[in-house]
Amino acid sequence: MSGFRVSRILTRFLAVFKKENKLGLSNPEELNQLRENTFTCNLAGNRLKLSMKFRFFKKKEKKPREVSLFREYFEMISEVLIYVFFVMTFLLQSFVIPTGSMEKTLLIGDHLFVDKVSFSRWILPFEKYILPRKEIKRGTIITFKAPNDLTKEYVKRVVGLPGEKIKIENKKVFINGRELKENYVQFTDPDNFSVIRDNFFEFTIPENTYFCLGDNRDNSLDSRFWGPLPKRYIIGRPWRIYWSYKSDSSEYLTPGVVNKIKDIFNTLINFFTKTRWERTFKSAS
Repeated sequence: MSGFRVSRILTRFLAVFKKENKLGLSNPEELNQLRENTFTCNLAGNRLKLSMKFRFFKKKEKKPREVSLFREYFEMISEVLIYVFFVMTFLLQSFVIPTGSMEKTLLIGDHLFVDKVSFSRWILPFEKYILPRKEIKRGTIITFKAPNDLTKEYVKRVVGLPGEKIKIENKKVFINGRELKENYVQFTDPDNFSVIRDNFFEFTIPENTYFCLGDNRDNSLDSRFWGPLPKRYIIGRPWRIYWSYKSDSSEYLTPGVVNKIKDIFNTLINFFTKTRWERTFKSAS
């Protein structure tokens, strides 16, 4: 009886195998499902479990991942924001000239990039080979936090260096007793002289500070009024003008949301006619 049951098991097994072969599924690479056949028989009074497993796999083609349009735009915008945040925090900063204190070097409405790396301190020794720094010299244009109001940022030119004696007499600047030649200066009020603006007492510039003046000497709030600039307030060096728009100070200094919206609307209307195309990508220093 037991021999008969074993014979039946083997017969069933061969039938299954022949059936699979007829269907063309004998090649494991072509099979697309998992089958398991288990046969049980009793032999010589003991229970014997005969398990025959046939596993056949077929390599499934990978379906392209479906990504929603919203997710694609979200990922793209996130990457752009991260890049912009990194650049604006550590490398560059956008700045607009709101007043005429640096005319005619920088005009009202000049939008420029500020290089924040040039005057930064080295943290690691090899940094000087990767990101070379520049030394602040006389005549260098810098951006900095205003000492009289740290919420504001100014752009001025370095005129006096640490340790030098500086004096202003009848609109002329003297460094260590010698007159400074300044071909970049303009005077909009050449015939009038005031005590602080045009005649400044001689003094020695303290260490780690700089004496900064605007190129438009008669219309500039600078070191003559708030003293030498501490080095720690310096942000960077104006690099390139990326857009220049003909405007006046009121468009940048007038507070209020309504005025801002009005200025944006006027800019859109007059973008092509008031843009100073010849100043685009011009060096700001």
